[in-house]
Amino acid sequence: MTITFLAPDGVAITAQQERQAKAALYAPGRGRRLGGRSGFRVDTPDTVLTATSTTWTLGPCAAMIDPEAATHQGFYGWANDANVTGSVTAAHDTNPRKDIVYIQVNDSGVDSSGEKTANVKYLAGTPAVTPSAPALPARSFLVGTITVPQVGGGSPTVEINKTKFVAAGGLLPVFSTADRAGIVAPYVGQEVQRMDLTQLSATGIKEVWNGTNWDHFGHTEFTAGPNTAAANTAWGMGTFNRDATRSTDSLFVTVNGTDTLKVRDAGLYSITMLVTFTEPVSGISWMSIDGSYTVTMGGGLQNFVATLPNVMLAANQILNPILAHGTGSNRTFSSRIRITRIA
Repeated sequence: MTITFLAPDGVAITAQQERQAKAALYAPGRGRRLGGRSGFRVDTPDTVLTATSTTWTLGPCAAMIDPEAATHQGFYGWANDANVTGSVTAAHDTNPRKDIVYIQVNDSGVDSSGEKTANVKYLAGTPAVTPSAPALPARSFLVGTITVPQVGGGSPTVEINKTKFVAAGGLLPVFSTADRAGIVAPYVGQEVQRMDLTQLSATGIKEVWNGTNWDHFGHTEFTAGPNTAAANTAWGMGTFNRDATRSTDSLFVTVNGTDTLKVRDAGLYSITMLVTFTEPVSGISWMSIDGSYTVTMGGGLQNFVATLPNVMLAANQILNPILAHGTGSNRTFSSRIRITRIA
């Protein structure tokens, strides 16, 4: 066992000891007590890696890299202050190909590489009708993937590795559920910013690890209908269908059955209902969530919008949105309901 602390003046320490002593400053995410989730600095642009049919170029950037070669290894700071370039393998005559650019950390004091380098490297993939990128070599951090079309198929395209590094306690931006899944050992209270979920905010939606799931105060929308409602009768919305394009969460509210929804968690919610009739209806009309929360509107309308801005709901509460209209005959309608967790 070795206990390391940053040395006082006049006492030398090794690079490995410094990496270990600074481990408390870095956000975790790989289940490694002295290492973590490798990534670019958070302000690294998607255009930092470019490619032509002949040359790839990595612009100035910085990253923290955990090679994961040994338990005690820790993070390596890495940066380049000028362009790094290399050759792109010529395109295949008939099939596209996926190549990778990566940084490989070699530290002979820790691994068996026999080197002390951290060079930017390129690896061409195998041409195929549906090509796959080659496997990332050991001790490496993926910079990006270059898709090289077949001869005559156009210019190469680049997909940068969006994985970012933050300090301990920092809000980590992630760009997909797959990116978030790279956090294999999140801690309770860890926060990420889902940059791919931007319907509440252009800067994404915050999620917090509760020990089992990633929670966020997102929203979900359902549609129902067309349906037909008799006059002066409380009428359900019918079969609900989730609108995935307008939902940020598919778990916290679910379809419970015909006319009903089920809320998973207790909390404060905002609920908005839109009902559109095929023609205006007369008389006093109203919409209700479960009898406890009701909004009344005047007649002569074709579109009804009702918002209940601050509704306290219990865990597993069943919602049964219903409406009524005063017109003397049956009327056809479609509906939409949006439920947002606000606290």
